[in-house]
Amino acid sequence: MKSKHVRNLLVSGVASLSMLSLTATASSCGADVVSGVNSASGSALEKVGETRLRVMFFRIYDAELFTETGRFEDAEELLLRLEYARNFTAAKLAEQTQDEWERMGYPDNEESQSWIEELTTMWPDVSSGDCIVAHKNPEGSVTFYGNDGELGTIESNVFADQFLSIWLSEEARYRDSRDELVGVE
Repeated sequence: MKSKHVRNLLVSGVASLSMLSLTATASSCGADVVSGVNSASGSALEKVGETRLRVMFFRIYDAELFTETGRFEDAEELLLRLEYARNFTAAKLAEQTQDEWERMGYPDNEESQSWIEELTTMWPDVSSGDCIVAHKNPEGSVTFYGNDGELGTIESNVFADQFLSIWLSEEARYRDSRDELVGVE
């Protein structure tokens, strides 16, 4: 009887530690915005969709999209959360961003180069299980969050639209993933 009680306490303790760890990870990766604590409206954001990106046999990341209405159309505030399944350097993530912009026909000019440099220094290297969140507020700036909290902000509506188009526009490279994110049935 005593060993059963001890086992139950151990299981309960492990479950509590697991929940604490999950809460700490979620709160440090944009959960304050999703919950409404740091959202522009002060209200919780609602999930629009989610997807898992696989390239060939490799899982790259899981993504979730949240908005103030739970719909993508006409959203003024949105949050894109990427949880990586592989290791990437910040430089590689920024390079991939630039490659996608070029593929989509965005200009490779001084402004976009400065954004890429800013992302390279702002973002951390990521390992499997790490996340980066992009939170676009109604004014158009984008604040990024990582596992350890806020990473920085780029205050440009042009940047916000261009950056998020990689995942959310109809010209996104992975159209099926895009459709899952924005809630296309």
